[in-house]
Amino acid sequence: MEAIFGFINAVTGWIWGIPILVLLVGGGLILTVVIGGIQFFRFGFIMKNTAGTMFDKEEQARKKALGVSPFQAVTAALGSTIGTGNIAGVGAAIATGGPGALLWMWICGLVAMAIKFSEVTMSVRYRQKNPKGEGYLAGPFMYMRDGLHCKPLAYCFTFMSLLTLCTIGGVHSGAIADNLAPVGVSRLLTCVVVVAIVVAVMLGGMKRLVNITDKMVPMMSALYVVCAVIIVGANIGRVGEALREIFIGAFTGQAAIGGFTGVAVASTIRFGLARGVFSNDAGLGLQATIHAQAAGIDHPAQQGMWAVFETFFDTIVICSLTGFMIIFSGVWQTGEAGSTLSSLAFESVLGSAGRYLCLFCLTLFAISSIISNSQGLRIQATAATNSRLAVNVLLVIFVIMIIGGCLTDMASVFVLTDFGNGIVIFLNVPSLILLSGELRRLTREWFGNNGDLKAIEAKRAAGEK
Repeated sequence: MEAIFGFINAVTGWIWGIPILVLLVGGGLILTVVIGGIQFFRFGFIMKNTAGTMFDKEEQARKKALGVSPFQAVTAALGSTIGTGNIAGVGAAIATGGPGALLWMWICGLVAMAIKFSEVTMSVRYRQKNPKGEGYLAGPFMYMRDGLHCKPLAYCFTFMSLLTLCTIGGVHSGAIADNLAPVGVSRLLTCVVVVAIVVAVMLGGMKRLVNITDKMVPMMSALYVVCAVIIVGANIGRVGEALREIFIGAFTGQAAIGGFTGVAVASTIRFGLARGVFSNDAGLGLQATIHAQAAGIDHPAQQGMWAVFETFFDTIVICSLTGFMIIFSGVWQTGEAGSTLSSLAFESVLGSAGRYLCLFCLTLFAISSIISNSQGLRIQATAATNSRLAVNVLLVIFVIMIIGGCLTDMASVFVLTDFGNGIVIFLNVPSLILLSGELRRLTREWFGNNGDLKAIEAKRAAGEK
């Protein structure tokens, strides 16, 4: 068994090196061309029709009356995307790759917008009403099966995706327990509370999840953003120096681990891109299944715009603020472990209260990821197996892994998570590229008519004649 895990670990290390970065960045650039670079050229239109509608109470009420609204779907997706990687992961990237890693995270986020837009648009395009319950059968399984008409590919993808989803809960629960233990919270208490929350959400299904995340995600995000802005503001005098460190470091390489040890520019690029990938989950397809649960979607590309907003907020806003805190405050030069740098930045301005605020944010981020991932597991398992028994068995395994993550060291098991995620991306991104024809048609139809449904319907009717 040790030899098997050793082999898997070696393969995983190789996959998550240059190959995965080439696939994601290269695939993202290809999909950017396919969709006409809408994340750049139509960014204003996208923000106006996503973030700009959040405070339109009449529109939100109309969408909610139909079921899960597009905004609720994106908060559930953000609940899964915004996790410990946005706090500890960014620090790790800067500690190992230097401030320049932040620039490569931004680049990764920009191409990831194309991947996430494509995933969600295709997921909505090929979704079907769930004949045995609420919501829709959606996600990569559906567009691989019905779009590419390749069942073996769809089932292979889903098997690897379910494998990783079953174990990912333990990764996040372990992070919660590890961070609360030093302040006196027992691992058993953490386990009981986290499991109780997750089971309660599981029993309530998608509606209970979105009723929680559409309040929890804005609240935790706002708290983190406010704290980050205060810390950056307190160090605003270093803005010029910090920006030079970011932009010059991106092409020269400079790391802090080991006390200012130099790092090659290739490592700066690798750590920045890799951390960006881990942060926004581009290519995994999980958020595509959650986005597609929105009932009030008028066009597949309409929800695809929310995926662009999701990636922008996760990588460009949250990760940037974390990076700015660490770089502006100078804590990245202390030689401390990357996972602690955000906490040190909080403490440098807010004192001991800052440590607990950072810990509180990290805990909320991790819990939101766990509950959203549990629903993603349910949706993908339902689409692939159409068996309530199989779905329930997988959910039980998910809970067991959460318990294991809280109470034991499961590092060797978590290698399976990284391995599975790597395989999933290698199957999913090429599938999206193969669906370029339909993706391009839907993108042009929506943006070419500026989201005017009447114009779209009229052109479709004229084309049928």
